[in-house]
Amino acid sequence: MANWSIHERKCFSFTWALENFSFCWQKRGERILSPSFIVDTIERSKWKLMLYPNGDWSKNSLPSDSISFNLRREEDSKGPTDITIFFELSFLAADGSAIMSSEISEDFFDRGKDGGSPKFLGKELLQSERQKFLPHDILTVRCRMWKNFGQMIEERQCFARTRIGVERRSFIWTVPEFCFDKFSFNIKSILDDKRVMTLNLNLRHELYNGLQVILEDKRLKCTILNFHLLDAFGNKVKYLKKKVIFAEYKQNFLCPLSIFMDEVMEDKDLYLPDNILTLHCECSFTAGVVLEEIEKITFACPPSIQEGSLAQDNLENKNSSDLTRILLENLESLYKENLLCDTKLKTKTRTFPTHQNILSARSPVFKAMFNNDMKEKNSEYVYIEDLDDDTVQRMLLYIYTATVPDLQWDTACDLYTAADKYEILSLKSKCSSFLKDNLSQGNACNLLIFADEHQDQDLISLIQDYILIHRGIFNTKEWELFMKTNLQLAANLMHLKLKE
Repeated sequence: MANWSIHERKCFSFTWALENFSFCWQKRGERILSPSFIVDTIERSKWKLMLYPNGDWSKNSLPSDSISFNLRREEDSKGPTDITIFFELSFLAADGSAIMSSEISEDFFDRGKDGGSPKFLGKELLQSERQKFLPHDILTVRCRMWKNFGQMIEERQCFARTRIGVERRSFIWTVPEFCFDKFSFNIKSILDDKRVMTLNLNLRHELYNGLQVILEDKRLKCTILNFHLLDAFGNKVKYLKKKVIFAEYKQNFLCPLSIFMDEVMEDKDLYLPDNILTLHCECSFTAGVVLEEIEKITFACPPSIQEGSLAQDNLENKNSSDLTRILLENLESLYKENLLCDTKLKTKTRTFPTHQNILSARSPVFKAMFNNDMKEKNSEYVYIEDLDDDTVQRMLLYIYTATVPDLQWDTACDLYTAADKYEILSLKSKCSSFLKDNLSQGNACNLLIFADEHQDQDLISLIQDYILIHRGIFNTKEWELFMKTNLQLAANLMHLKLKE
């Protein structure tokens, strides 16, 4: 039967999204399975897709450096012993359109057997066009099925999702007294606070010279490690990325650092200030699949939906995203063009026309000003003399657009102060996250003072933990000055240190 005539017939379509694909731990010949699905219109038969993230040994015709997937009929499938169908396999883009598709094949399937030729994708192409094939690290594939004889009564689409659970940890690893042999860092799960792996930095050992990854939790399947070397100015300058599949290395893996460290030793002033090596580390790990579900089944979808749309949910999300974008653009225009303004924020040197309703919606402090018997209610101005012009302008931009472009350390601190004053909690959270992500030995003491001024106990605790881990801070001039000017904060830290 000609392929063009099959395309015109009604089909059953199964779309499967695999989240966090980069964390697949399967070796070549090992597979990850989709949720099972039943095709009512084909004898109530039961099927699933089989994905081989590193290729399938049993298919000699496939390139070794590829991923592949195929269709399989389940052992407990209803219907006759063998079923003949037409089917097509595709890799999909984020909008549900097919990027690569197999030829429509006719094949018969016994129970518990797969059939036809699998669809494969080369790893090199996958990485070079990652945004197309793996948006947000989600691989999406589709199988369309037609009866080999007769017509289906209606179109049906089934959407399924599998999520590989991933924990992510980010931290600064400071290695003082760099000339010594071995330094260790324990990584714990945020779920149960148990140690999942240990990182050992061995630079002089004859057998284990490099970064040694030791598995502590045998449930872990794999980890992806990203390391940046920080220079004397806190800049990320050298980079190392490694994926470790624990099944391949049992419980111990060694990553050589000879090339990495040769450059470090050639310029110690830049990379080893005060004989201290500083690494910015990102460690992500998985213990396996945490979600397998059939999300949605739709009936009688028109061809345009069948051909292009990944899922109705995706369309709704896209529409919602478009509406949000349009609304924010309109609000930004309202702000920048000073349309229908009914109040003004006044600093020492500048005036910002704005809108009471929008300020009230975003800030309970502004809301109280304009609704209660406060002087701002009947005044043309709200006086803000403790914030500079740039901070007020950035705060207003966030109020109207929910964006904080070009955030830097100083602007993040100033915006945090503004957000704290006017109780704009989402902005405060964004600034706090930025400060936490950019915490270093050079700014830890000052940030602790800042957090104490704002009574941010969460931020205080994080900085205290950071300083206790990076004890080289206690030997710096910054710490000496900190002790002289902030006796209570220093005493609290020393008390925590003694309790360890």
